[in-house]
Amino acid sequence: MGFKDKFKEQLKSELSEEELSLLPRGFQTLGKVVILKLNPNLLEKKEIIGKACLEMFPKIKSIYINKGRIVGTYREPEKIEFIAGEDNPIVEHKEHDVTYRFNITKIMFSKGNINERKFLTTIIQSGEIVVDMFAGIGYFSLPIAKHCSVRKIYSIELNPESYKFFIENIKINHLDDKIVPINGDCKVEVIKLSKSGIRAHRVIMGVFPAPKEYITEALTLVNDNGTVFHYEGVTEKDKYIVLFEEFNEIAQKESYKCELKSHRFVKSYGPNLYHVVLDIIVFKI
Repeated sequence: MGFKDKFKEQLKSELSEEELSLLPRGFQTLGKVVILKLNPNLLEKKEIIGKACLEMFPKIKSIYINKGRIVGTYREPEKIEFIAGEDNPIVEHKEHDVTYRFNITKIMFSKGNINERKFLTTIIQSGEIVVDMFAGIGYFSLPIAKHCSVRKIYSIELNPESYKFFIENIKINHLDDKIVPINGDCKVEVIKLSKSGIRAHRVIMGVFPAPKEYITEALTLVNDNGTVFHYEGVTEKDKYIVLFEEFNEIAQKESYKCELKSHRFVKSYGPNLYHVVLDIIVFKI
């Protein structure tokens, strides 16, 4: 029996047949918190639904509902509302032997990217220098530092709320010796790193929309043997090459040569729209 069928059974005495049909098919779990998306016609019954969800999952402490989108420069949740259990939005979510601590009402965490976070740890080589340009709470930096013998990870994050938790997460996971956290704008901080002599084997540009306006600065980190850029965006499945062409056009103007090493589709964003990752090798001409 799937989640929705179990949920309907739990609530059959509380909701009408029409309301039961509108119950969600799934949910998101972060630590000991469940986040539901409810049909607007169910919002009047949200407390009843939240209580039922707690009864279904005894180990869960809190139920919240997601009533909005991810918005703004800092990619923050628009509206996460508490409905049942303990009202504590600070979670500790474990994934791939890494603990992420953060506030679910202020910080986005995409579980759909779990395979990409794992995959990066399998391709980064011993002794590499990595620059993570949009580090967040450590989505990529933490698992790389945990599972790879990198020389150093320079991790840049602008959002003060995310940066605060990133610092906590470095300590929680005992990764102080591998990660150099930097609070600031990538356009400024990348240039500072470059001027200090840092040359990266790999640059992670994991943010939406595709961060074209940061490419010129990021290119200053290219090392003598070439640098792999992990570059993300959303596009139609058969048009991912457009993202590479945009990157390549900017790189050529700055006297760099590019090769598309590989690409991966992470998840669907709608009809024929996909979150795609490009691995682009860049050489100085």
